Amino acid sequence: MQTTEKRKADMIVKWVMFTASITGMALMAGFYPVYGNVPLIVIPSILVLIFSKPVFFERLKLTTLLSMRIIIVAAAFRLFNPQVYVDVIMLMLIVNILEATFTDLLRHKKYFNAASGFAVAIGVITLRGLWQFDAPFGDYYLTEGALPAITIMYALAYTLWNWIFVTNEFSSSVSLMHVGFLAAPLIGSVCTLGLGEFGGIGMWLLLRANSLSIGGWMQIGAKDWFEREFYNEKFDKFVKWTKSTPVQVVCMLINLALIAACIILMIQNGGIRYEFSPFRI
Repeated sequence: MQTTEKRKADMIVKWVMFTASITGMALMAGFYPVYGNVPLIVIPSILVLIFSKPVFFERLKLTTLLSMRIIIVAAAFRLFNPQVYVDVIMLMLIVNILEATFTDLLRHKKYFNAASGFAVAIGVITLRGLWQFDAPFGDYYLTEGALPAITIMYALAYTLWNWIFVTNEFSSSVSLMHVGFLAAPLIGSVCTLGLGEFGGIGMWLLLRANSLSIGGWMQIGAKDWFEREFYNEKFDKFVKWTKSTPVQVVCMLINLALIAACIILMIQNGGIRYEFSPFRI
């Protein structure tokens, strides 16, 4: 019994340290797209692609994430208007969501979470990303709805939908790892509340993009370690429970309600707010 309890305690400590590290890395890479993003995301991703020999899907996914990380470096050097990068990120968010949604729909036959995925993809129209040219420090963008409530509800809907997708796609050990990846942007948003209009929930999408990119090279490069060290029998049972039809239906209804609320609030507060950005500043 002591051995089992010690192993459980060790796993919890490792998970907490892992989540704290991911949050810190996502924040550093977020505020500093050159000095933080390059050593924490770009270089490790390249090394993993070269030496870990990922399968085709993993290579494609990580290469896509890496490409966006490299482009943001170009934006930070003002090789083009950084706002254009933010506009592309919003489009890539929709593509990323739909990619996972069709995987749920066609491969896993998880129709309820697929419905959530389509709703979350549509919900992107309630957000608007803006590069913070006048930020007191750092060089980054914020993504918000017309009201903070819209951004909060969208972030919660995305997090719930994405975690259900992860449980359909990966083992319970990797799913626990992704709890950390999904929690990091929310934790980071809370940690930056002191920045006022330059922080808070508006940081969520930037931090999510970073945690996803960090997760890409970590999961490929150390998947066996996570499978071994993050396994927990009770959590494994919990994951199996979340795959039951009643739970999937409830999660879908929550997601649809959150996205519907986002759209209604958007309509009541000026509708879709978008304008094309010039390539040059």
